[in-house]
Amino acid sequence: MAELPLEFRRSIHAFDFETGIERIRASFRASIEAMERVAHQARAEEYRYLGSGENDDAYDEDGTLIRSTRTELQHETLQAAIALNVVREAFITSAFHFWERSARAWTGSDERTFASLRDRVIAEGIAVSDELEFLNALNNLLKHDNPDRGHEVFDKRPDLFRWSRVPTGSWQSALVIPNADVEHFIDVVGASGPRAE
Repeated sequence: MAELPLEFRRSIHAFDFETGIERIRASFRASIEAMERVAHQARAEEYRYLGSGENDDAYDEDGTLIRSTRTELQHETLQAAIALNVVREAFITSAFHFWERSARAWTGSDERTFASLRDRVIAEGIAVSDELEFLNALNNLLKHDNPDRGHEVFDKRPDLFRWSRVPTGSWQSALVIPNADVEHFIDVVGASGPRAE
């Protein structure tokens, strides 16, 4: 069987890549919108209860709190905020892994290190965003909570960390990544692949 011409193969890769990026972006927007509704509802219920002046805290004979609507609502608000962060982090990792899988397909390479894979992509004449290396570090921090990656990410983007301070515990759990940054990181991935002509 004859091999497809290079330009045709590149057009197919570009279409698949651009379509994949747009699917990731649309999925992120739908997921985050749904989770933001849940978070907003949890906050509204908590504020409504706190504003009512009602207090149904119940204690046992030793003075230990055994039931509290206030505490339950605060817990729901916290869980919703955590879920928002989980969704953001999941889509950053998803976008980066989509690039890795795609890059291996474009190059026919099974390179395992980011630098080697990136260099193979560039050697194929495919543009790669300068920010992709940072995204690799962020992705590894999200997956492994590695202090070396934590320092690397913090040095470039301290604003992604709670209070813009070096964390004293888990690096990964100190991250606070806004939706706009998730969208930007998806753009970084999108700028690191073949383009349809």
